[in-house]
Amino acid sequence: MKFLFSINSIYCIYSIIFFLFIGCNSGNIKIGEAYKLGKVPDSILEVSKPDPFLNHLKIDFPELPGHDDLIFDNKNQIAYASGMDGWIWKLDFKTNAAEAWVKPPVNPAGLQFSNKSNESILACASRLGGVSYDETNRVGLYEINIKTKSVVPLLLNLPKLEKSDFETVYPKAKRPTFSLKELNESNSRPFSLCNDLAVSKDGNRIYISEPFERPNAAMGSGAVPEAIGLYPHGKLWMYDRKQNTVSLIMNGFTFVDGIVIADHSASAEESVIITETTKFRIIKANISGKQEGSFEILFENLPGLADGLERDTLGRIWVGIIKPRSGLINFVHNNPWLKPFLLSIPQRILPIAKKTGILLLDPTGKKTLYYSMHDGSKIKDISVVVPNSNSLYFPSFDTTSRGLYSIPTDSLKLGE
Repeated sequence: MKFLFSINSIYCIYSIIFFLFIGCNSGNIKIGEAYKLGKVPDSILEVSKPDPFLNHLKIDFPELPGHDDLIFDNKNQIAYASGMDGWIWKLDFKTNAAEAWVKPPVNPAGLQFSNKSNESILACASRLGGVSYDETNRVGLYEINIKTKSVVPLLLNLPKLEKSDFETVYPKAKRPTFSLKELNESNSRPFSLCNDLAVSKDGNRIYISEPFERPNAAMGSGAVPEAIGLYPHGKLWMYDRKQNTVSLIMNGFTFVDGIVIADHSASAEESVIITETTKFRIIKANISGKQEGSFEILFENLPGLADGLERDTLGRIWVGIIKPRSGLINFVHNNPWLKPFLLSIPQRILPIAKKTGILLLDPTGKKTLYYSMHDGSKIKDISVVVPNSNSLYFPSFDTTSRGLYSIPTDSLKLGE
């Protein structure tokens, strides 16, 4: 039996080597260096709780398709969801009615109200993998007037950069900043992927994540090759509405995704917290103040792909864990010579985990308060946890999903 196992192992190794030689990275995906993932931090495992979705999940608005993000206008008892069908959906809690409300040029992703008056919505919009778009439908940041439903592009082009810095947070004085009026065909490029955003208290500054830079980039299945490649070309941009400029805040990180503002001074944002989704990290970047130009790894070796971030009324940070981390991922990232072969395999035959989960951090982002993984039987692909009133809502980035998912916050028994 041992001999047979050895023969089979050798056969498998030779088969892999053979396929590596004929494998083709047809998408020309950039491949990063070897990256060794360690065990999940004890601080996360120590707060692990039983699956809350099996007994407490509530589903409303059954017409609502899978969606990436969700925002609430509690005064008017309305919510807006960025549907995977290309529409921003309007959910009326007074009448329990859901409608496909506004359709941006490409698929909506991250949403935020533009200011405290809730008169308009800021939406990141990007291509969705497997969907065809006209070339005139552009990726970027849009603003939707709630009353008129007009859709206005704010940022569609980004400056071309002379060099790519690795894991750099720019001090304010050295921050590459460009006037939008001066951007043209020769010194700018199209937005690759507008993913998530955070807005300053005064509404003037909008922080936008661009997970990777590549022509014809897309969300969903279109981002899978980047997850395999693990190349550090993610960026965080800041659009200044008052100055009409765009600035590069962070450069050379890996799949910059969810974002919340961490600390404020009287006049500016001092730090932001972002997820490096495919690197299984959460980062705090100091963008101004005494520690500007530095960053701190709050968590690494996460148990899964950390996606969106949201704060609750207590300042705590909720993290959506869209997929779990697997032993295969650990092995592949530590052995990048395997990646050309993996990138040549049709996605439909790659193993896809069903589990999805949630993580709760304290207001500093340094301490874990709660963690749980769901087996995927009730809900799939939790992209973000959105706390509102006495409930937690779970956008599901799954095309087969139907409905608005939630559970009562007290069902998690936080603090017990």
